[in-house]
Amino acid sequence: MNRVLVLAYYTPPLGLSGVMRVTKLCKYLPESGWEPVIITVKPVAYYGYDPELLGDLEGSVLIRTGSLDANRLIQIVRERAGVRSGGRSAVVPVRSGSRWSRLLNFILLPDAKIGWLPFALQAGRRAIAEYQPRVIFATAPPWTALLAGVRLARESGLPFVADFRDPWPAGFPEPPFYQRPILRRMLRRIVETAAVVLVVNPGTGERLRQALGDDAGLEAKLEVLENGFDPQELAVEPERLEGFSLVYAGNLYENRQEIGALVSALQALPDVRLYLAGDADPASRGLLASSGQAVLLGRVSHSRAVALMKGSDALLYLGKPKQPVGLKLYEYLGVKRPVIVWGGPDDEAARLVAEFGAGVVCQTGAELASAVAAIRENPAQFTSRDRQRLDRRFQAQRLAGIFQRLGAG
Repeated sequence: MNRVLVLAYYTPPLGLSGVMRVTKLCKYLPESGWEPVIITVKPVAYYGYDPELLGDLEGSVLIRTGSLDANRLIQIVRERAGVRSGGRSAVVPVRSGSRWSRLLNFILLPDAKIGWLPFALQAGRRAIAEYQPRVIFATAPPWTALLAGVRLARESGLPFVADFRDPWPAGFPEPPFYQRPILRRMLRRIVETAAVVLVVNPGTGERLRQALGDDAGLEAKLEVLENGFDPQELAVEPERLEGFSLVYAGNLYENRQEIGALVSALQALPDVRLYLAGDADPASRGLLASSGQAVLLGRVSHSRAVALMKGSDALLYLGKPKQPVGLKLYEYLGVKRPVIVWGGPDDEAARLVAEFGAGVVCQTGAELASAVAAIRENPAQFTSRDRQRLDRRFQAQRLAGIFQRLGAG
C-alpha cells in the first residue's frame, strides 16, 4: 500500500469542525490504497472533544509529538496538577484556551501553534525515513502545519499538497495589517512549494487569489475539495419532535442580529418549534429563551444531533455575508431534509443549497412563512438531487487520485 505523510494539528480525540475533514479523509483513504501516516500533537487543552472519532483512524499510523504552544502547555499544567481519570489524563473541555489562542494568533507568526513546528519537523523526518511516503499532505489552520509541509517537501523532494480549510491562520477574516506582509510572503512560499493547493470552497480560493495576486502560480495548482458528510455516521434512527420542527445543529456565537430577526418572524408561525442542539453565547441564548417557540437542548452527542436532523421537518442554517460554508450544512445535505437558509441569496451557503435544490433562502417573515408552506406541501422536492460529490468516501477517492498522480510523477 502507498503511504502519505499527513501533518494535522487538530485530530481526535479533539472534536468539532476543524477535526472532521482530515479525520474523514484519512478514514477512507486506505480503501483507495493509501495509508495515512499522521503527525499530530499530544493531548491539548481544547473546548470540544469527540473520542469516538479515534475509531476513524484505525487504518492510519498515528504519531503524536510534543509542542510548546499554549494549548499543549495548558494541558501539561493540568496533567501535572493531577487531573486524572482512571489512571489516564482526563480530557475536560476548557473555554479559556481558545480565547488565548485567538489572542496569540495576532501576536505570533504565522499563528499560535508555531511552538509545534520543531516537533512536527523532527517527527516528520523520522517518519519519512521509516515509512517512505510518496506524498506529503498538510492541512490548515494552523499554517504551522503548512510550514512543516513546505520544509519537509523541500528537504525530501516529495510532492506536497497544501490543504486550506480557511484562507488565513486565524480563519476567514483578514489578519491585522501589521501581519499581512509577512503572511503573504509565507503564503507565496507555501503555494510555490505545493504541487496542488486544495480549498474547501470557492470563497476560500478567492481569498487566496486576492492575497497573492496573479504571480504565484496559484491558478494552475488550485482545486476545490469540499467538506462533506460521512454516510456511516448518518445511519441512525430519526428522533421525532413536536410541532413543525425546525432544527439547528451546532453552536451559535455572534449571531444575535440573525437570531433576533428569526425569533420575530417565528411569531407568525405559532406551530413552528425551533430546536437548538448546541451551545449559544449569552446574548443569543437570552433571545431564544425569551421565545416560547425555542427549545434549547444544549450540547448533544454527534449521533443524537444526526438523529434530530433526520427527524426534523426542516433544518435551519444561519448565513452571513462573506461567511464560508459551515460544516453543518454538508451534514444537512447528507441527511436529505429540507434546509431553510436564513440569510441573503448571495451567501455561499445559499448558493450551495440552491445548486442541490435542497431548500429555501429567507430574509423576512413572509419568506419564512412561504418556505414552511412549501415544505409542508411537498418536502420531497428538496431531497431528490444526487449528492455523491459530498460523500466523504467519494472525496477520499478523489484525493487518492491526486496522490496517485503526484506519486507516479
